[in-house]
Amino acid sequence: MKKDVFINACLGLVSVLLVLSTAEIVMRFAWKMGKLPDRPLYQRSSDPYLRWELKPGSHHAFVEVNADGYRGPVRSPKKPANTFRVLMLGDSEILSLLTPEQDTLAAQLENILNAKSTGLRYEVLNFGVEGYNTFSELEQLKVKGLKYNPDLIILNYCLNDPDPAEYYFSDSFWMRHSALVRYFSSRIKKASIKKERKKSNIKNESDFILYLHQPKYFLPVQRAMLEIADIAKDRGNKFVVVIFPSSGKGVEDFKERYPFIGAHKLIKSTSSDNIIFIDLMDEFNRLGLDPVKVSIDYYHDESHKNAAALRTSAEYIYDILKLEKAVP
Repeated sequence: MKKDVFINACLGLVSVLLVLSTAEIVMRFAWKMGKLPDRPLYQRSSDPYLRWELKPGSHHAFVEVNADGYRGPVRSPKKPANTFRVLMLGDSEILSLLTPEQDTLAAQLENILNAKSTGLRYEVLNFGVEGYNTFSELEQLKVKGLKYNPDLIILNYCLNDPDPAEYYFSDSFWMRHSALVRYFSSRIKKASIKKERKKSNIKNESDFILYLHQPKYFLPVQRAMLEIADIAKDRGNKFVVVIFPSSGKGVEDFKERYPFIGAHKLIKSTSSDNIIFIDLMDEFNRLGLDPVKVSIDYYHDESHKNAAALRTSAEYIYDILKLEKAVP
C-alpha cells in the first residue's frame, strides 16, 4: 500500500514537472512581453531585463546605429592608449531621435573635452536607448557597457525613470531564467499597477511624475543608482548622475512654478561618496532658459532637449566634471 502511494506521488510529481516544463518551453517561444518601440531601430533582446535593444546597422530619422548596437562611431572594447573613456547611459533624451549626431549630448561633450584637452584623447559612448530607465540602464552597464572599460560612468536621469511598469522585475534567479515566472509576474503586476493608478486619480504628466517619486517607487531606483556607484567605485571611477528637468507642455518655468522641485531634491538626497549630481535645471535657470527655449517643439509637446540646450548641458557637465576632478 505504502509502495503504491509512493509510486503515485512520484508519478504525480513527474506529471507536474512535465506540465511546467512544457509550459516554460511554450512561453519562451509563444509569449513576448509587450511591444517594442514602434521604430525600425529596435530588436528584441535575449536579456529579459532589457527586453529590447538597438538593432546593429539600423537607421531612423537622424539615428544610425553602429555595428556594435549603439549610436555614434564604433569604439573598440580594447581602449586605445592615452584615452579617457566616458560611458553615457540614458533614454531617448540621450539617443536624441530628432537631433543630428554632432548635436547629441554625447557628441557635444566629447568635442568639448577634446577641444580643451592638452594631449589626452576623450571618447564619449552614447548608450542611450528609447524607453530605458535606471533599472534597464544598470543591466545594460553590466552586460554591455563594462566591456568597453569606461573611466567614467554618466547616468542621465529623466523624471519618469521610476516607472514601475509590469516589465521591470526584481533581479532573482527565477525571474531571470523562467519565462513562465515572468509571465505570471507580469500579469499580476500589470493588474496591480492599473488598479493603483486608477485609485491615485492620475490625470496628467505632473500627477504621474509626482506619483513615481513616492518612496514605494523611488527607493528601488535609488538602490539601482547606488549599485552603479559601487560598480564605479570598485573600478576606481566616479559616477555622475545628470538630472534632466521636465520641459513638457504645461511646465511654465524651472523656478517657483516648476512642479518637480521636490523630485529633484529627492534624487539628490541619495547618499553616496561616489556620486556627483549635476542638475541641469540650475544651469537653465542661471542662463534664463525656460521650457520653451530648451525643448525641440514645446507647443507640440515635444519635450526632448534641442541642440542648443544640449550644448549648454554639455558645457555645464564639463565644468562640473573639471571642478570635481572627475576627468583629468
